[in-house]
Amino acid sequence: PGDVFKFQPDGTTDEIEMEVPEDAVGGETMEVLLADENDDVNFALDTDDIPGVDVLLHSSVGDLTLSVHPFLDKIEAGNASAAVEAGNVSAAVVEDNEEEDGTYRMVWPAGIYLAQYLTSPAAKVLLTNKTRCLELGSGMGVAGMGLIAALVRDGVTSAHVALTDLPAAMPLLRANYGGNKDELLPGETATRIKVAVEEFAWGDPVALMLNNASEEKYDLVLCADVLYDPTKEVIDGLCTSIDSLLNHDTGLIIFSTRWRKNDEERVFFEQMEKMGYTFVIVDQLATELGGGSHATPDTSDASDGSQEEEEEPKAVAISRSALTWQEFGDDECEKNKAYFAGVTVKVNGKDVAVVDLTDEDFDDMDEEDFDDYEAMNIQIYAGYVGSKTTTTKPMECFRGLTVDLV
Repeated sequence: PGDVFKFQPDGTTDEIEMEVPEDAVGGETMEVLLADENDDVNFALDTDDIPGVDVLLHSSVGDLTLSVHPFLDKIEAGNASAAVEAGNVSAAVVEDNEEEDGTYRMVWPAGIYLAQYLTSPAAKVLLTNKTRCLELGSGMGVAGMGLIAALVRDGVTSAHVALTDLPAAMPLLRANYGGNKDELLPGETATRIKVAVEEFAWGDPVALMLNNASEEKYDLVLCADVLYDPTKEVIDGLCTSIDSLLNHDTGLIIFSTRWRKNDEERVFFEQMEKMGYTFVIVDQLATELGGGSHATPDTSDASDGSQEEEEEPKAVAISRSALTWQEFGDDECEKNKAYFAGVTVKVNGKDVAVVDLTDEDFDDMDEEDFDDYEAMNIQIYAGYVGSKTTTTKPMECFRGLTVDLV
């Protein structure tokens, strides 16, 4: 960040100079659209060149793969048309909206990771008796659809799931959910699990006022990669929304985040803690409730020790760190430093410690190795009001303090 990027386009003698944005982070890609100043440039996007994304869920929900696409014209025509009609907005308006930032068109790794975790056996204990469920910032709905698949697997007899995002995201979210609905809710399951795709802006006073007037709160709130823009306005709206919508007695937050601007994103957790919430690594809570770690393949059905373990989807099988939100990315924390010095990622076939990665290394990584790097920066936390855990676990790094969870 702050460096100057210079290059000379092929076939020209001109050198172009651009400054790398201050908020850029290692591994990001900067794309530059070039054209002669006298050219009549057509900026229309050819969606034929943009592939959809298939997300393989955990095998415990069966052979189920979510298929999503960032453009309406690439989703089954009937589903896209119905979605646009339901959203009361034209496809042209959505596709050409210059005000939206486009983040809802991406399938973010933290969302994939959360979908695969929710459909793994390890998450079952956390989903028990969760029948009113809400996802904030759904994007294309991958995490929320993973939850739906898990509820079907668990034989839930009655549930309500709300997938929410800003108005601009609605047609695409509705279309992608519509394109996967028949696979997610086969037969009579659609009558047991009701799914709503709804507009919701975090902190919207009218929506929150209406919800506060209702006695029906949500007992599960999902969030995946919602801190990519950790401004005060975003964090305040997110904290207020969760606090207003969650059932404080029985509610659980499952929060998957890809750490980027560590200290800025940490403000969310600090603010929620001041509001009376506790956030722990999801595996910690699942284990204390009688479940297990999702990083370990489930072998509970094995009749003896000889049965071969079932291979899990890669993003589930990658071992995540046990760093808490206080520790992750804290340069003064010895546990954080030890973790990133000890884990490696492949670069040109060689193992390189994450702490030693350079910009050139990111350029040289292939797609699979970069995905491994992304997974190392993703954590899933469980949040709740008060302190429900029974284990006293010292946290060695919290701005130099020792704190106990009781």
